[in-house]
Amino acid sequence: MVFSRKNLIYATGLFWLIAQLYCAFKPVDAMLMRAILLSCSLAIAFLAKPFITTSNRYFNIIIDTLGYLISMGVLLYIALNTSRLSSRIPYVDEIFPLDVTLCILYVILIFEAGRRYLGWSMNVVCLVFLAYGFLGANLPSIFAHSGLNLNVFTEVQFLTTGGIFSSPIATTVSTVYYFMIFGGFLAATPAGTLFASCAKYLTRNSLGGAGKATVISAGLFGMISGSGPGNTATVGTLMLPMMNEANFPPKFSAALFAVGGTGGLLIPPVMGATAFVMADMIGTPYLTIAKCASLPALLYVISLLWIVHLEAGKHNIKNIKVNKTELVMSIKKYCYLVLPIFSVIYFIASGKSLMFAALASTLLIIILCQIRKESRLTIKQIIDMGVDATVSCVGMALPCALAGIVIGVIVYTGLGLRFSALIATVSAGSLIFALLLAMLMIIIMGMGMPTTAAYIMSAILLGPALENLNIQPLVGHMFMFYFAIISLITPPVAIASYTSAGICKTGLWETGLEGMRLALSLFLIPFVFVYNPSLLSIGSYGNIAQTFLTTLLGIIGMGMVVTGYYKGNLSLTERTLCGLCALLLIVPETYTDIAGTIGILAIIFFRTKRYDKKVLKS
Repeated sequence: MVFSRKNLIYATGLFWLIAQLYCAFKPVDAMLMRAILLSCSLAIAFLAKPFITTSNRYFNIIIDTLGYLISMGVLLYIALNTSRLSSRIPYVDEIFPLDVTLCILYVILIFEAGRRYLGWSMNVVCLVFLAYGFLGANLPSIFAHSGLNLNVFTEVQFLTTGGIFSSPIATTVSTVYYFMIFGGFLAATPAGTLFASCAKYLTRNSLGGAGKATVISAGLFGMISGSGPGNTATVGTLMLPMMNEANFPPKFSAALFAVGGTGGLLIPPVMGATAFVMADMIGTPYLTIAKCASLPALLYVISLLWIVHLEAGKHNIKNIKVNKTELVMSIKKYCYLVLPIFSVIYFIASGKSLMFAALASTLLIIILCQIRKESRLTIKQIIDMGVDATVSCVGMALPCALAGIVIGVIVYTGLGLRFSALIATVSAGSLIFALLLAMLMIIIMGMGMPTTAAYIMSAILLGPALENLNIQPLVGHMFMFYFAIISLITPPVAIASYTSAGICKTGLWETGLEGMRLALSLFLIPFVFVYNPSLLSIGSYGNIAQTFLTTLLGIIGMGMVVTGYYKGNLSLTERTLCGLCALLLIVPETYTDIAGTIGILAIIFFRTKRYDKKVLKS
């Protein structure tokens, strides 16, 4: 059929792709470009995900067609009224009844598309904020405000760039989209095979090699992946046979896929696209954010490698045999595919725009694919890959639109400042208590949400509160970004854990709780860099090295606590001492660092000595 869903999705994606490429080379009105991205996302969402799973096919067709037509109709309206919308004075110029009607319809479509793609969790959060906006006059004094009416709501959300079309959608249009295209093209090449081969080669002779290969693969995929659950699914599918062959328990494998896949979002250059939103929100160059994320990302990977090492020793998991020659041949065959990643870093470091870096590196991928006969692309294949990558951006645009609705309400009502006052009151000036409270709020808000949406909501609500605690904006936002990532593996709604549970055929709760166990030491890292920003590569090289080493030692200690093992099972006293020493290493004081270091090194020394004696006797 000419007008089949598949054909309409392709046509809409192609139109969106052409518009984005046109925008890259010639300036387009900001409001119009954002409307193109969001309306195309909504239209594709209504076509790709039917209204309900029902045998009544015609009912679905009617509802989905209406959603598609209204989405594109709103885009047409904005295109025809671009000059009026760009020149009007907010809260002064007239608002037409059609403006209000289209605003209401657009918001309804965003909620419905969000339900189809993201589930109910984010919709519920947004509905709470909408209720707060309209019912504010009836709330207790600390939360009370003048309240919204339909005209003001339309002004805030639809006729300006302060609501639906605010910074999340703006950043998606100008930067995130192009990196999603870059990641989509790279993922369509044999780069996945290259990453997996590198990981297997590096860990082939190491204890728990299959698990360590999984962690490294997740990190490598994370460099280009825009999604924690997507990274989890890719790594899990590739590495599950190897993990099963090594006899890792299915529950452990599932948890490792989730925690490792989620941690990949911390690794530059893509960082789940959230880093680009952060750069826009706090006015910090992306390269600075990538630099700040490097050491925490390295510690994240090292922590998982260490836990895998201890678990493999505890359960006597043997290495599996890998074909070294085959791995080397695979690496040599596809090694050129790392060049686009280096080109992204080079262009950003040399001062080129993020859009240019992504587009130039995507072009490089296309050129490199022509090297080998089996990977050569025709013009049709290149266009199809571009459309497929564009359609995948729907999952990024929808949460940004929902987050934009929340931003509009928060900014108009001043809720962010009220939250600051509330946290200051509840925490009574205690930094650690305020951080723990912020951590819980971020994890709760992030349940069931993509990382970008969880970060945006946290930044708007909690950003002012953390700044009032004299935390540098970059440090505070990194704290929120980190726990927005952690929320993907935190029950009861742990998207990444649920993804890996489906792959490994394990229970949802057991996978989520096992993931929490593996990630326990990772919860320390954000607290370390809040107390000592040297971990974010801020300050002198000496301080950075000292903070990194003490944190690394703390992670080693927490790994021993989590597994209860180091060259033999640890006693309860040894585990408790390890935990206390790891916590001491968080506090940025010389005497606590010394005490924590001595404690953990002492346990390692005596356990090693006892183990060596046991080996000699046997």
